[in-house]
Amino acid sequence: MSAEPSPEGRAVPFYCPYCGDEDLMPEAEPTGAWKCESCRRVFTVKLVGLALE
Repeated sequence: MSAEPSPEGRAVPFYCPYCGDEDLMPEAEPTGAWKCESCRRVFTVKLVGLALE
């Protein structure tokens, strides 16, 4: 898995937040989603903002 941002501008996760597997593939819908090939969950990564403290 590459740490470089993809051409679509989506964030690249290093592992599935549900099962921890690293076999992730981009998913068409919803926009910017990733599918874990191990547990078959589809998820997105979103930056909410920076903590003030």
